[in-house]
Amino acid sequence: GQEIKGNTVVLFPGAEPRSLNVKGEHRLRGKGVSYCATCDADFFEDLDVIVVGNGDAAIEEAMYLTKFANSVTIIVIHDEGILDCNKASAEKAFKNPKLKWVWSSVLEEIKGEEIVDGVVIKNINSGELTEMPIDGVFFFVGTVPKTAFLKDTGVELNQQGYIVTNEMMETNLPGVYAAGDARVKYLRQVVTACSDGAIASVAAQKYIEEMETFQEQVMESDVPVLLTFWAPQVEESFAAVGMLEGLVEEMAGKVKMVKMDTYRNKKIAAMYDVTEIPAVVVIDKGEVKGKLSGAFSKEDVASLLKYIIDPTVFMLNFIIQGR
Repeated sequence: GQEIKGNTVVLFPGAEPRSLNVKGEHRLRGKGVSYCATCDADFFEDLDVIVVGNGDAAIEEAMYLTKFANSVTIIVIHDEGILDCNKASAEKAFKNPKLKWVWSSVLEEIKGEEIVDGVVIKNINSGELTEMPIDGVFFFVGTVPKTAFLKDTGVELNQQGYIVTNEMMETNLPGVYAAGDARVKYLRQVVTACSDGAIASVAAQKYIEEMETFQEQVMESDVPVLLTFWAPQVEESFAAVGMLEGLVEEMAGKVKMVKMDTYRNKKIAAMYDVTEIPAVVVIDKGEVKGKLSGAFSKEDVASLLKYIIDPTVFMLNFIIQGR
């Protein structure tokens, strides 16, 4: 029940292998029961193992295991020849001499005291139970992201419950990041989780710095702010910045300008829906008073500041000074 406040949130809830709750599965986990071929295959060199599952991941991982194990037996719930994986993987698997198949069956029990030494397999058509000596059991029946607590938070999840992020680990909510196995990604391994974490932490730090500067310079400003968006690669933005600097100087402290490089301040640009450069947003006491983008003149900006200055007087001075 403790409440902790922060400027950002980084989510690392993880994911866990889907369990079939087979008798002996949890007791012998890590003692011959595994859920990752790339992690544990070398522990079973020249030994006999079984694989539970017949989807893409299961078949691919089973073929990987054949590089180490003496034999790999795949238990398939479907009738002979029917797999849930893609056709190309199935054809390749059927040609692998190290792969064996037990059709129309499920795993009933995993046996062993200190380590796995056998299994009981049940034929779903006849109900017959068969004991089989084995050295290891690999489950590949999917993973479950531990994201149920995010269901009503507004954080975007895909249909499987994984958190949707971009390459900066940003979720759809500003200031909320996610990393590791619980996010939508291609490969779920420790090394990729570490990489995600490094990216998320740096991105969160940059977000805090960006928002603190924005809060101090813009939202808490004593005078109206010309929030000016520019980009080094957009030549027109240099002219706009120069023009606005001249306007601020003429207004003698009644308004100030804060420049935002859109490449470095993407979040703030998104906050104000800035899609065209240059752009200027007039903000006074945290409220948006107007916005211009693309091609705009000093007179256009002055008209947004009419609650501060008389635009007629401003234009008269503009003409008299020959600008």
